[in-house]
Amino acid sequence: MSNGITLRVKGKVQGVGFRPFVWQLAHHFGLLGQVSNDSLGVLIHLTLSPQNQHFINALTAQCPPLARIERIEQTPYQWEQLPTNFTIVKSGGGEMDTQVVPDAATCQACIDELFDPQNRRYHYPFINCTHCGPRFTIIKKMPYDRPFTSMSAFPFCPICQHEYQDPADRRFHAQPNACPVCGPHIWLADHQGQQLAIKERALTQACQALLAGKIVAVKGIGGFHLVCDARNSESVARLRARKHRPAKPLAVMLTGTEQIQKPGDNAEFYSKVIETLTSTAAPIVLIPKEIAPISLSELIAPGLTEVGVMLPANPLQHLLAHETQIPLVMTSGNATGHTPALTNEEALIQLGDIAELFLMHNREIIQRADDSLVRIEDDQCVMIRRSRGYVPDAIALPTTFDAQPAILALGGDLKKCVLSLKRAPSYYGAAFR
Repeated sequence: MSNGITLRVKGKVQGVGFRPFVWQLAHHFGLLGQVSNDSLGVLIHLTLSPQNQHFINALTAQCPPLARIERIEQTPYQWEQLPTNFTIVKSGGGEMDTQVVPDAATCQACIDELFDPQNRRYHYPFINCTHCGPRFTIIKKMPYDRPFTSMSAFPFCPICQHEYQDPADRRFHAQPNACPVCGPHIWLADHQGQQLAIKERALTQACQALLAGKIVAVKGIGGFHLVCDARNSESVARLRARKHRPAKPLAVMLTGTEQIQKPGDNAEFYSKVIETLTSTAAPIVLIPKEIAPISLSELIAPGLTEVGVMLPANPLQHLLAHETQIPLVMTSGNATGHTPALTNEEALIQLGDIAELFLMHNREIIQRADDSLVRIEDDQCVMIRRSRGYVPDAIALPTTFDAQPAILALGGDLKKCVLSLKRAPSYYGAAFR
C-alpha cells in the first residue's frame, strides 16, 4: 500500500509563481511533501492526509492570475523516507511537454514600487515579480529556471537572493528578479553607439530628447521601438521619411486610460477597450479617432478612422510615459525590408539613420515579440497580430489527439501565425511578416 500521492499538474504552470503558490497552499493545509518543475509541468508529491482533497480543490480555485491549469493527474506514490516538511526542489529534465508562458505587463504592485522613492527599486527599469515581467522573451530552453534564461548573466545580490528564497515574498522563485545592484541597466547612446549617459541620467536625457522632438530608439523586452512625440507633426513626419513609411498607421502609447474619451452611446465598447488595454497582454487596441486624444498629430494615421493605442507594458515604458507625460509613437524598430532589431549592434546598424538617440540595455532578448494588435468587435477581442502577451499559447485539444502525419499551418500571406498540430497541446507561434 502506498504512503503518498503524486499530482501531475499540466498547463501554463511554469514562470507564473505556481511552485511558490503550491508551497504556500501546502503550508496552509499543513501538508508534507515537495513540488518541482520538470519537462511535463509541475510535479507534487504529498504524504497521505485528510487535507489532500481540500488542497487539490484549492489548486484550481485559487490558481495564480497568470497560470492556467488544464488538468491534474493523481497517482499513488511510495515515499522511501517520509518528509518532515514541504519543500520546493530543483527542476528535473526529460522531453519537454509543458506550456511556455507569454510575457506579462507590469503588475500594479510593481508599478507602485517603481514610483516609490523609498523603495530600493525606485525608477528601476527591470522591476518584476512572479505576477509580471518577461517570460517567453528571455527563455533559452525549458524548464523555466533562471539558469536557462538571459538573466543567468546577472547573479543575485544578497537581498535579491533572500527575496527569491523567501516563500512569503512576492518574488519567491521569480526567475527574472533583479535590482539596481545586481541586475541589468540602461544607457543612452548616440547614433554611432557612443555612450552619453547611464541609468537614471540616461532616462532623464532620453525623455528630454523626446520632449524636444527627437526620435529615440528604445530597447524593450522583445525588441526595439522607434519613439517620438505623437503630438509633434514635424517629428512624426521626420520618422516617416527616414523609415520610408509615408502613410502606414503608427501605434501610440498613452500615459493612461484617462486619455481615451468615453463615448456617450457605447459604454460596453469603451469598457471592453479599457479591459483589453489593461490586461496582462497589454496589446495595441484599434479605437475610433473620435475617442482618441485630440492632441495627436494628423500624421499618426492619415486618412483612417481608427488609431492604434496601447498603455505602457513594461517598466521602462512606464518611466518614459511618467517622465514625459505625453502620448508617444511606439513603432517597430526596423528599417524597411528588415525584421526588427534584437541586439544593440543590429539596432545601431539598422536604425542609425533613423534615430538620433538610442536607449539600450544589457539584458539579451532571446525571443522576438512585437506588440500584439487587436480590434474590439461585438464586444469581443479580435486578434489582428498575435504576439507579445499572447504567444506562445496552446489550443485546447483532447488528450488523445494525435495527428498522423503532423500538420503545419502557416496562415495567410501577411501577418501570418504558425500553428503546429501533432498532439495535445499544440501551440500558436507569433505573427510574422
